[in-house]
Amino acid sequence: RPTHTRARDATVHDDARRRTTTTCDVRAMMTMTTMTKTTTSKAVYAPKMTRTRRVNNRTLVIRAGAGETDGNVKFANNKAEFEAVSATAGAGLVAVQISTKTCGPCKVIYPTFVGLSNELPKVTFVKIMGDTDLESRALMKEWGVRVVPLFFLFRNGEKVGEWSGAKADVLRENVLAACNADEK
Repeated sequence: RPTHTRARDATVHDDARRRTTTTCDVRAMMTMTTMTKTTTSKAVYAPKMTRTRRVNNRTLVIRAGAGETDGNVKFANNKAEFEAVSATAGAGLVAVQISTKTCGPCKVIYPTFVGLSNELPKVTFVKIMGDTDLESRALMKEWGVRVVPLFFLFRNGEKVGEWSGAKADVLRENVLAACNADEK
């Protein structure tokens, strides 16, 4: 290429970097190795239920696991953990959300699930990630999970409700309908 074209391209790259500096974080800037006029970059942030940790100069995303909570939502990744959480609820209502790591609608409905857990503290809310390991996959197979997000309502260890979908009003309506007067 002629020298003047390279100089013009360098100017375009520098201008593009200056324009995006206000919208990108430093990590995103470092990943912009080849930039053209039409290339834009977006900073991607981890969802609320994750945290990051640096190991060997790499950022790892760690999902919440057993015993950890988000609001009043408890996490269970296998049948034993779910049964332990369910046993602590006793005769109370247990609302379960089943999702996967890559499910977009699951991520959309989750804040509503957390909000309900804060609004109804006497109801036990549990989130199960169905694709974390072999034990969680075995539980999904045992329960016949074919679609996510999937919601179950349990009382005294028996299933009293089931539905799927990411509609906040349906979630709220079903959980409130299953609550007794003491739990509301």
